Order: sequence, then structure tokens, then C-alpha cells
Amino acid sequence: MAAEMPAGDETTQAQWEQEAARTLKLPHDPFAHVAKRRKLDPAVKGKDDNVLTFLRSRPQIASMREVAATTPAAKRTSKRNLNGDEAADLLYSDRFKGHAAARQQDETVNAFLKRLPVADPATANAGPWLWVSSSQIPRAQKQHAKREDVDAFIEQGESLLEAFIKRRSTVEAENHGKAPATITRYMRPHRDKLENDLLSAAVSTGTTCGKWMLFPSSEDLPRFWRVVAEATAEGKLGPVSKVGTYDPLDKKDATLICVYTYDFTDNDDVRRVLDQLVELGLCRRDGKPIYYKCDAYTYLGIASENTYKLRASLFSSGEVLKNEAKVLEDGQILRGQRKSTATDSFFAL
Repeated sequence: MAAEMPAGDETTQAQWEQEAARTLKLPHDPFAHVAKRRKLDPAVKGKDDNVLTFLRSRPQIASMREVAATTPAAKRTSKRNLNGDEAADLLYSDRFKGHAAARQQDETVNAFLKRLPVADPATANAGPWLWVSSSQIPRAQKQHAKREDVDAFIEQGESLLEAFIKRRSTVEAENHGKAPATITRYMRPHRDKLENDLLSAAVSTGTTCGKWMLFPSSEDLPRFWRVVAEATAEGKLGPVSKVGTYDPLDKKDATLICVYTYDFTDNDDVRRVLDQLVELGLCRRDGKPIYYKCDAYTYLGIASENTYKLRASLFSSGEVLKNEAKVLEDGQILRGQRKSTATDSFFAL
């Protein structure tokens, strides 16, 4: 029986999300599909010395702007050719061709794991991540790639975050002397709306890639990575999976593995990948949960215990397995009835 994975809770995810934000840096990254930037009017005009400048100044955001190594959203839909016959909905992909830290399509998984053993400190010389991809992508995925615009999302997202901070300042001024917990409670409807607006912006700009995060111990790491690598290469999981390499400064007895999906609004695909992780013994239905995070939040530096008090992950494995969380096509997340009822009532939506 597979050992239970030390997934941790929301608070312990904070120390990992900075590592999850690191992306592949290549002169030419075939995994990045960033459309030409569109100029959008921000929701709020910010000054040079406000939070907008602070967000843009972070090395994490600058690095992610360089590569935008995300997978655009798509759903597997079949097409028909001129003869009326149904055409295959999958196309061949070799996004990591020539990249030393990734499995090559003409390389067996065993050969890749022997070439770059994940538990060997020397493997870190290849880079901070090891990558495995599926050799096929949905036809609709390729068509959708042209409209992904990470820069446009960041611009919209930063404006939304700035507007939220200004609103919180107003609420604090109107309730001077009240306990922080009271202010947090007053801000809850605004926070729910902020989450909806951020995810809606992610959908409208095609920034919908996300990942299930696994945290195996050093003892379980080789087995976990082998299982994930094999399943990804066989097309059983998502388009790409990655694992962190050895870091001498990291004293934690766990390593992050990210299993990507195309689109966080595709509930069926997100659930399908999770079910596969359960079937593979990497996640337990009755054990500690794992969490799903969208890349959109990573681009904005939204981690656990953030200043906006947003939930850093979209949902946990427990919520998805129990059908307690659902994402609508516009990006809004429904978690039971508590949040949606309170928010809709407050804003009279």
C-alpha cells in the first residue's frame, strides 16, 4: 500500500508556492504560448508609489513574464473532415525537444529517470525542474493558444488587487477601533467578489492553466516521480508534469511535484486527473488532501496568508472528490452554498 503523502494544510503550502512559481527559462520555450499584448484600461488608475509598482517589482513576476510557461485552456472536442468522417482530436506535440532537463519523445521514461535521477543532488545541474510531457495535445488546445495573454491578465489582476486594498482602507476608516477580525468579516463579500473577478479575468485572457500539487517525502520521491512521469508520458494525466530538483538550502523533507491540467474551468478534466492520481496511489480519498492552484494566482504572487486573505488554492482534493466545489465557465467557484449566498445577497447580483 502506498505511503500516505505529507500534503499538509493551507498554511504549510506557503513555503512551497514560491518554488511552484519558478518556471522554465529557455531562449525558445515551445511550452509557452503568449499572445501579443493587448492594451487594457485598468479598473483603477494607480500611482507610481502604490501596490501596483510593488507587485511589478518582484523578481518572481519578472521571471514569469519572461517565459509564461503555461498551457492554454482547451477541451478535447472531435472534428470532422471534408468527407464527414470524425477526425482525431489529438495532435502530436514535442514541446521540450532538445531541452536537457526534460524527457525527449524518443527517450523511454526509464532512460530519462536514469539520465536524471530525481534523488541525486547532481541532477540540480540540469535546472530547478525536471519535466515530462505528453506527446499529444487536444486539437482545440492548439487553436486556443493564440488568445492566451498573460500580460493582459497581470494588468487586470493588479488593478483588481489595488482596488480591493483601497476598499479595505475605506472600510477600516469607517470602522476605526474595531478588531481586525471584524474588518475581515466586513470585507468577506468584497473578497469573494475579488476572487470571482480575478478568475473571470483569467478566463477572458486564456490564463487558465493550473496544477495539482503533490509533496512526497524524500523516501517516497523516486517512486512518486516515476509513477507521475510514466502516467504523463502515456497521456493519462495532463499535458505536463514537473518535479523540483535538489536544493541544498531547502531543509524540508518533501519535494514539490506539479501535475498540470489545461483549464481550471474544465471540471471534468480536473476531476479526471485527480481520479487518476487516486488510482495511482498518489492521493488518498480518506487521507490528507492535496491542493489545486491556478497559474493566474501564481503570476500575481497570491500565496497562503496573503494580504488580501484570499484562499491561495482553488480547491482541495477532498472538495472535488465529494463534489463540494465546482468552477463555472466564467471562472466563478461554487463551494457549497455559503459563499455564493452571502456574496450575491450583499451585491444584489
